Amino acid sequence: MMRRIFRMLGAVALVFVFVVGATLIISGVGDFDVPSAPKRDISFKNGDTDLHGTFVAGSESGPIVLIVHGDGAQDRWSDGYALPLVNALVEAGLSVFSWDKPGTGTSTGNWLHQTMQDRAAEVSAALAAIRNLPGAQDRSVGLLGFSQAGWVLRRVPSMTDGADFMILIGAAINWQDQERYFTSVRLSLEGKPAESIAAELDRQAVDNQHWFGGGGSYQDFVRAERAAGRRAADIPSKDRFHFIRQNRAEDARADIDLLTLPLLVLMGAEDLNVDPQETVSVYRDLIGGDHPRNAIQLIPQATHSLLDAQHYNYQLPDQWSLMAQIRFALAGRKAYQDGVIQTIAEWINTATSKTP
Repeated sequence: MMRRIFRMLGAVALVFVFVVGATLIISGVGDFDVPSAPKRDISFKNGDTDLHGTFVAGSESGPIVLIVHGDGAQDRWSDGYALPLVNALVEAGLSVFSWDKPGTGTSTGNWLHQTMQDRAAEVSAALAAIRNLPGAQDRSVGLLGFSQAGWVLRRVPSMTDGADFMILIGAAINWQDQERYFTSVRLSLEGKPAESIAAELDRQAVDNQHWFGGGGSYQDFVRAERAAGRRAADIPSKDRFHFIRQNRAEDARADIDLLTLPLLVLMGAEDLNVDPQETVSVYRDLIGGDHPRNAIQLIPQATHSLLDAQHYNYQLPDQWSLMAQIRFALAGRKAYQDGVIQTIAEWINTATSKTP
């Protein structure tokens, strides 16, 4: 009798575990669908470039968030990677607008031909397009930028008054310092000793200054890289070469202390791409107390994108293990470090509140 009861209880427990597990999996997978909320396609121009994106209405009167991508050929949803965050923000009552970078999705142009000033002009044009939507003139509109966007968004307030708040995630301070940090971490993860890393950083500094500081042609650069034994796949394309040459003098300090918008800076403490301690320190020193709603936070156990560092800490997307990809596909928004998305949504609602 008791044995039968135990078998029944075991069966019930298995069914329960299956149902709960299936619910969690379906929930996570659903995060990679474009939100079911009302949406509309929006097109705008920046110079000769035609840009196209999607506006998702999380509410009719609440704040609107513009997503500003980091480096790379990213379409409006970053090949789906951005959708868990977008879905969570929309469910929190926030409206979201994101567009294809030049040369991706249905946008014309080439993002590798842009300077950070060009990107800032593009963001300003996107703000104008959103402000032209019916009813948007009286709504709070802000910018949420990732990584490279730190060098972009610092310029926007001097170009337009269309933004009411700003959020930066994984933003670097100095382009060349970020290069050194990234390389140092990469070599350390490969098991290289400290003296070898220091020597390689010094060698790269000299080479980078020569090639990207203005000396030599791309053809000479390729010949030198091949002579040094670099694989063809590791040699930057001509467009990438000139993209670096145009932008490697970037330093966010130039405009940080001029920002007057409410600002949220979030940095993952386990960031492998950008030195999180430097960014937090610079923003706190230059602007931390300038606005009562400013918040500059270091998130423990979080990656460059604020994902859970225990499972998703890689420098580049193509380094993700198959297990990490599967886990992320099943987790959706739960892949973010605990409380991160709630922090973003709550800060936006607080920063845009009329209550002091």
